[in-house]
Amino acid sequence: MNNTHQRLFALTEHLLQQMANNGGAISFQDCMQAALYQPGLGYYQREEVFGEQGDFTTSTAMGKWLALGFVESIKKSWEALGKPQNWTLIEQGGGTGILLTNVLTTLQDIGLTPSHVFAVETSDSLRNRQQQLYEAHHLDVHQVSTLDDITPVETAIYFSNELPDAFPVRSFIWQGKSLIERGVDWDGQAFIWQNLSEINASAHQIPESIQQLWPEDYISEFNPHLLAWQQSLSKLFQRGVVLTVDYGYSQKEYYRPQRIGGTLMGHHKHQAVDDVLKLSPGVCDITAHVDFSALKSIGESLGLTAYAYTTQGAWLAQADMVQQRIQALAENPTNDTIAEMTFAKRLMLPNGMGESFKILVQGKALSDASCLHIPAFDRLHTL
Repeated sequence: MNNTHQRLFALTEHLLQQMANNGGAISFQDCMQAALYQPGLGYYQREEVFGEQGDFTTSTAMGKWLALGFVESIKKSWEALGKPQNWTLIEQGGGTGILLTNVLTTLQDIGLTPSHVFAVETSDSLRNRQQQLYEAHHLDVHQVSTLDDITPVETAIYFSNELPDAFPVRSFIWQGKSLIERGVDWDGQAFIWQNLSEINASAHQIPESIQQLWPEDYISEFNPHLLAWQQSLSKLFQRGVVLTVDYGYSQKEYYRPQRIGGTLMGHHKHQAVDDVLKLSPGVCDITAHVDFSALKSIGESLGLTAYAYTTQGAWLAQADMVQQRIQALAENPTNDTIAEMTFAKRLMLPNGMGESFKILVQGKALSDASCLHIPAFDRLHTL
């Protein structure tokens, strides 16, 4: 039995023990938590997660385009904070470390250097990969496991790419005008879905006006970890900006009646998996889209005001550094520049990642909030 099989077998045994301790089925949230994050066993403990040898490719693997967009937004955030001399830059869930590396080297190029840099990553194996990359580029980065490992600072700019989509979600089915939790059980041969008890209305942010439009047996999910995440961020700095890029929707779009199966899916060898229980836990990545309306509402209840929300395509298209790079490539076409432009199109055009991915900009105690406004195609009013 090789290491992968040993890991998957041990993870299955861990879940079966959880069920035995629980006297039966466990919530899908607990299953997803173990499948992705169980120390030494979960999916993100694997060595190969990203890229051609992994199960999916993130936008950070498509050149420096995303880094240019973030640097532009970080510069505007720094201006919105009054151009402080001392400020902290924080990235969370950076995967291989490529994005933060590109962001920091580009910030150096424009003469904007943070006083301190933190990379937050729960996976030991990914932290090791990040450390090697940072050292190779002579970057001074403090690596921590959680946001709570960082001593609160006065001024900070925080950014993440594809982070909350991997937070464990609670799956539900709409039956008899109630949200019924969906759990996971074992039938002797495989893991199966099992309906559990009714979910208390105080546990989620979905308005009754939206729920009443759902057909019977409507299946979806909500993210209970947005609150704890935003709480940690709100306590992390006295003044700051939060930049969140991920795939997701406004609440009305997320929970429209026609989306009868929700957004929960797996990613395995660059293929989408509709039923995440089809494969053994720990084999595939598991994600759900982000409810940006809930994220905005939760943040504002904690003092993080939402200042902008738009698509990734509109965000990047309006970034001066992105436009300058496009112009430079157009003036000197080669096979390499053509490939780089292909990545840009995939990131920015609606039929690629330009429409499905969004950016939400939040802030607290800003000197000049107008610096964060997006000139065109701001969709904040839709949340």
